[in-house]
Amino acid sequence: MAKQTLDKLLVEAQKAYQKRDKHLGARLIDEILQQDLNYPGAWDLLYRLFGGGQPYDEFQRSFVSQYYPDKLPQLQPRLPGGQDRAAGIPGVQPTPEKKPTFLNKLFGQPKRSAPEAMAPAVRSEAQPPAPPAASSNPPPAPTITVPTVPPSAPEVAPAFPATEGLPPLKAASMQEKVRVILVDDIAQTRETVARSLRFQENIDVIGSASNGVQAIHLARELKPDVIIMDVNMPDMDGIAATAIIKRDVPSAEVIILTVQDDIDYMRRAMLAGARDFLSKPPMIDDLVQSVLRAGEQARLQREKLPPVPLSRSMQASIMGGKIISVYSPRGGSGCTVIAANLAVALQNEDTSTVIVDGDLQFGDIPVLFDSVSKLTVLDLAPRVAELDPEMVDEVLTTHSSGVKILHPPRPERAELVTGPHFSQLLTYLSKHFSYVIVDTSHRLSEVTMAALDVSNLILLVSTLDIPAIARTRKFVDLVPLLNLDLQRVMLVINQHDQRVGITPEKLAHAFGKEAEAIIPLSRDLVLESINRGVPFMLRKGDATLPIGLAILKTSRSVRSRLVELEQLALEKPAEKGSQPIPLTFA
Repeated sequence: MAKQTLDKLLVEAQKAYQKRDKHLGARLIDEILQQDLNYPGAWDLLYRLFGGGQPYDEFQRSFVSQYYPDKLPQLQPRLPGGQDRAAGIPGVQPTPEKKPTFLNKLFGQPKRSAPEAMAPAVRSEAQPPAPPAASSNPPPAPTITVPTVPPSAPEVAPAFPATEGLPPLKAASMQEKVRVILVDDIAQTRETVARSLRFQENIDVIGSASNGVQAIHLARELKPDVIIMDVNMPDMDGIAATAIIKRDVPSAEVIILTVQDDIDYMRRAMLAGARDFLSKPPMIDDLVQSVLRAGEQARLQREKLPPVPLSRSMQASIMGGKIISVYSPRGGSGCTVIAANLAVALQNEDTSTVIVDGDLQFGDIPVLFDSVSKLTVLDLAPRVAELDPEMVDEVLTTHSSGVKILHPPRPERAELVTGPHFSQLLTYLSKHFSYVIVDTSHRLSEVTMAALDVSNLILLVSTLDIPAIARTRKFVDLVPLLNLDLQRVMLVINQHDQRVGITPEKLAHAFGKEAEAIIPLSRDLVLESINRGVPFMLRKGDATLPIGLAILKTSRSVRSRLVELEQLALEKPAEKGSQPIPLTFA
């Protein structure tokens, strides 16, 4: 009866890991091992997920040493034969065949058998040295470490077979160690991957981090060649961290390592700048070859000539570029007017600003600036992978205020701009402008969602009429389901009329969130501004009126909120790291 209970728990644990619920899976596995430390099915499942290619017995001992040190004497060695002992348990699948890597899918590399892939690669045909004996001491699990190669590591020269469809590595680069950073929120996974890579004489693991924010700081400080990045992590996921790292440390190559082996994650990872995508647990030689080739690419990147200087109109702080989306779930709330005048308020000699019309079918940003151009977002978005500053500068229109404008395409061609293209274009622009203002459509289309996803700040605009309030409330409730951070949402009340019985205070009570900007109603002034094609913030008399002062106050609030969010991102990892979660395996 006890065995049937453990079998059922094992089936549930496997289902939890398949659903990427690592906390439930960890709890179920813990319940099994607390009852029977030597239950074979649990160990086979753990080894498939986190073994990382190390010897089975060594993995067991290391795992027990870290999580169950008092039960180490109870651990029994693995039964001879090496068969997959989970195969006979109902509902538990045997060890899956290794899936090809993303590059293998692209270039059609022949698949090797699992035993061949698990064998360590050597230059000669001689047998590789045996791995060092497992230690009974618990392996270290620091949040950020700078490990060194242990003296007992065998002197094995890794082989460098040319992968089909890829150029062979240069002999000169083989003499240089590839400097690697590991990023995963699970200490055991970091230690497992680090242990596997330390046996390679051409690879040096120089640090590790437990989340995306720490990875960004570590990458900026250590300037690694390769970063092995998990996807699902607290505070900031691996794909978002990859995009920032590729912006700040362009020579660093990122390898995404995750249990989520699906084409959507691959596409997002590659758009963010990742070089390869490996499934957990990776075959050792797949991981080593991917790291070495990424290291070669990093070396080539460093040897390139300095990039072409930015044009004068695009001089901006690369570190300071922020994307600000102006959004309302209800049309007619005045988002376009706010976006245009906010862009004018933020633009100056020190902070260059570009405004992007995100309503690709019927955007009105060109109307508000009286701007005409045959070149549109469609001339940049599909070519986002090959953009350069000169190309972008030719497509953007320069307004007399200094604000740059990116026009929408003709309505019938709007659907040719995809969400991934649009988000990557906004990220590119943020490298060269201090502020990227996006006037979005009120429909949650793929393009609108792409803009909201990459925005550092979202101005959520609502008027004080019941339909607008109802839709805004629905969007606030939808924010967690859209994987957006409510802290990045700034509530703006537009067209405020004191004669209306609904006050901003009542609205704040309804939303549980106070309005951080209130822009008064000034129908005649706004209508005249639109008809003239001149934002009212450019007219000195209008800029000193209540509506102009409100826009200036909004711009100051935007700057303050962006600073607060950046400070919060720096402080949050330390608080999170002070409370480690035990027995979290994936």
